[in-house]
Amino acid sequence: MSDSVIARLKASTVRRGFALFVMMLLGFLLLYLTATIDAGFVHKAFLVGIAAAVLWMARVMQRGTKGHIELRASGLYFEDGRVLAALDDILRVERGVFAFKPSNGFVVTLQNKTERAWIPGLYWKFGTRVGIGGVTAPSEAKFMSDSLAVLLEERADSPLMNMKL
Repeated sequence: MSDSVIARLKASTVRRGFALFVMMLLGFLLLYLTATIDAGFVHKAFLVGIAAAVLWMARVMQRGTKGHIELRASGLYFEDGRVLAALDDILRVERGVFAFKPSNGFVVTLQNKTERAWIPGLYWKFGTRVGIGGVTAPSEAKFMSDSLAVLLEERADSPLMNMKL
């Protein structure tokens, strides 16, 4: 089986722009609030810290959502080759309405724990779960999750997987 790209998931331009606008607006409004309210040093320092964190997350999202996620026959990868989830490690794909998943996305449950990683608006990895989605187009995310489900079904039907040792 070749390891060519089956599906590619990238950030929607409009959703990405709106998310960046909202995050930057929140950061600047927090800074404006800090400058205009009559509060103690601790409260102002807290607001500046939250504003800095929000603006930092906006910058991380801006850089990270330039990339895309690829589904290959061997698993999920980020465009630079980082493995998000190897196909052999994936147990299931959750894409239901009540699943704890990113907006317009899906969650992949793994057999083994993975290292933590996060690109706001594109994916997160925590424990045995990988969340894909956020500012992505719903149709592309649905196609990727359906394709991944088909790959998992093919793997389950494989004679090698059903062999008793």
